[in-house]
Amino acid sequence: MSGDEANKYAPVYHKNREGNRFSKLNVVIIIVESLSREFVGKLNSFPGYTPFLDSLSSEGLLCTNAFANGTRSMEAVPAILASIPNLMDDSYIFSVYQGNTINSIGSILRNCGYQTSFFHGGTNGTMGFDSFIKLSGIEQYYGRTEYNNENDYDGFWGIPDEEFLQFTARKLNEISSPFCATIFTLSSHHPYSMPSKHKNDFQGGTLPIHRTIMYTDYSLRKFFETTSTMSWYKNTLFVITGDHTPAETEHPYYRTKVGLYALPIIFFQPNSNLRGEYNSITEHIDIMPSILDYIHYDDEYAAFGKSIFDTTLTHYSTNYVNDFYQILDNEYVLQFTADNKSRLYDYHVDTTLSRNLIDSKPDVGLRLEKHLKALIQNYNYTLIHNALTVPANKNY
Repeated sequence: MSGDEANKYAPVYHKNREGNRFSKLNVVIIIVESLSREFVGKLNSFPGYTPFLDSLSSEGLLCTNAFANGTRSMEAVPAILASIPNLMDDSYIFSVYQGNTINSIGSILRNCGYQTSFFHGGTNGTMGFDSFIKLSGIEQYYGRTEYNNENDYDGFWGIPDEEFLQFTARKLNEISSPFCATIFTLSSHHPYSMPSKHKNDFQGGTLPIHRTIMYTDYSLRKFFETTSTMSWYKNTLFVITGDHTPAETEHPYYRTKVGLYALPIIFFQPNSNLRGEYNSITEHIDIMPSILDYIHYDDEYAAFGKSIFDTTLTHYSTNYVNDFYQILDNEYVLQFTADNKSRLYDYHVDTTLSRNLIDSKPDVGLRLEKHLKALIQNYNYTLIHNALTVPANKNY
């Protein structure tokens, strides 16, 4: 399709609505390793393993129909921090485009006077996080090296969540406001190592990951208890999500090509009106635009996602794995592959994705296909032409 038509369906360059003063709240993004929607009791009809996140979501805005854009941690970081989805075989972090000029939540807010940082308790260099953080314009990286206490090393990935989150809280308290920090947890990664002092503290469930999800949830509770006593806490927007879902699941829905990407997203600002449930569809690439909209950032930026706070926009979620594309709206999922065979399902009613509606609802299929193809076209164009920042002469 023409460039103008593609931009109509899947715009890349954005400017927030005018009329609100830029509010320089601190921003803390927490990415929880392998946090599937399946584990969150408040999002299911069966018990979960995240009592603290359940309670926190009651004090914030819970996105009930949220999805990841990928299946790996290295795909989640560009999606969450730079609104870049995963629509190619290589993750952006390890692709030939990794050196492109991009804007991220860190680079945008850094240019507005924010201190920017990224915290991950893993061994420095893990999954290419530190190199991407540098290229995305985020100033400080804190990993296992900066933690600097090998007595706490878990023997597999790095520093357990409880200790590293307390280290993070102390570091944040040393940083001048406003700041933008990203925290990526670690302990719920395979092989699900549990600190010996907690080996009998969490009952878990049927899968090994359940105990470590409970431990990470406990560690987040301790983190919020610590930070709630600090002066910057009340002026902070927290955003909490998972990076992706794990391979192991209990319930059939979470084994489908839709449930495979389902996870929570929570927006929380202490003592604010940011409460309730957001039931429309949203995805990782919507996080950066939503943050910028919420704090009333007043300049232009590039993003493939859209703000959930702009009620004039229609939202979708998109995924790609091994020549398999899919796009979801609030009711339907369209899937198509390299063999040009499209499939359409009502994923809320047909949770096992067994009744193909492509022939009975061709208008729905064509509408979703138009949006997906526009996104693919603009994604390929902007990566190939290194166009993931706003052109100086861009008109809106």
